[in-house]
Amino acid sequence: FFLPAAWDSTSETYLEMSNVPLVVKLSVAATESVLMAAGVRDVLIPGTPLPLPGDDKLMLLWSSAMKRKQRIAAPVPPPQAFLAAMLGAFVLLSAAAKLAATFSHFEGTFLRRNLFLVFGCADLAIAALMHHHSAVVLEFTGAGLDNFVLLLMIEGVAFLLDAIFRPRKAKSA
Repeated sequence: FFLPAAWDSTSETYLEMSNVPLVVKLSVAATESVLMAAGVRDVLIPGTPLPLPGDDKLMLLWSSAMKRKQRIAAPVPPPQAFLAAMLGAFVLLSAAAKLAATFSHFEGTFLRRNLFLVFGCADLAIAALMHHHSAVVLEFTGAGLDNFVLLLMIEGVAFLLDAIFRPRKAKSA
């Protein structure tokens, strides 16, 4: 597969010109890997737990039944499967946009800064929303959202710190 030298992520040119700090790249790669796995799951097989802490309990949000005073997993009805698939698609869209902005071509300094501001604010808002509903989710399923809240907060802060504090120069035409 051929790419121009400036786009080839293995070339010295790309590595020298890529100006996204490693901490941002690492937080994005880790967070979006987990979220993409959940997004693919929600699109293809909603309600199926991933090998993540508490994910089996979180799947009770999509569908569950009471058996001997205990909440158990139940088949996901079509309306909830549709909502899961839509949510999964938006999670995948968001993850793809973040990965593209973080790991794409070195050009686009100010666009990347603006996207990082948007992504950082969105991550923190979603983390706050998840934290706000965490008690209800914990009561209903027995699993909390703390791991997802933490991941989104780390990524959001990394995006915002980079966007706000890293100096940028306009590239010459």
